[in-house]
Amino acid sequence: MLHLAYNADDETQGHHTVPRPLKGNLLVVDPDDFLVEMIEAGLKLARPRWRMIVTHHPAVALEVLAQHSELDAIITEVVFDRSTELGRTFIRELGERWPEIPVFVMTNLEREETRGLDAAEYIPKPPDMDFLASRIDRVIRKKHESQVRGISLATFLQILEMDQKTCTVVVSHGGRVGEIFFREGKLMKVRLGELDGKEALFALLSMRDNSLRVIDTCDVERGMSASLASLLMEWSVRQDHARRGEDR
Repeated sequence: MLHLAYNADDETQGHHTVPRPLKGNLLVVDPDDFLVEMIEAGLKLARPRWRMIVTHHPAVALEVLAQHSELDAIITEVVFDRSTELGRTFIRELGERWPEIPVFVMTNLEREETRGLDAAEYIPKPPDMDFLASRIDRVIRKKHESQVRGISLATFLQILEMDQKTCTVVVSHGGRVGEIFFREGKLMKVRLGELDGKEALFALLSMRDNSLRVIDTCDVERGMSASLASLLMEWSVRQDHARRGEDR
């Protein structure tokens, strides 16, 4: 049976309760009740301002993430139902849908058995609380430094063009992840799921409260013929027409 632990400020939806994450939240995914209680108590002493969302199965964790992806880190076991297959699939999906959230693998498995997992760090069980807290602190700090905050995507792209940057901008929101590629300030390609090109760019520009992350590489060939300026103008006109239609 799946179980979801929650805090007093949770919100009820349907027949089960889904936590409302606060700033500084961690998501812990582990089937071991005793170990989770130990981690909760230890981190409460080490980092009293942190809040924890606890689930015992990846399926429930994905439900939480689908509604609330404003998390600082995820700590997860690899072994569920005596198999690593579910845990590996879960960690792979986290990397694809929420690449901005660092993942810590906490398990009894030997390090060699976790090779190939896209995780920020391997933590052996049972964890040392001071060590665990310090490693999470470091990864969260690095994550915040690499993200772009307080600026619109359109403005940020114009800055990259003006500075003639070569990079990949990773845009994520609510489990959707897109990529915008620049080489020497020229817009090379845009991808978002099955969308690419202009429509992918417009979909990304329309996302609210997105997370921006910059990687200093561009490994694609040019697939965009229009300039960034012309595309931003077209998007702005579309937005204006949409607003006028709503006002009628």
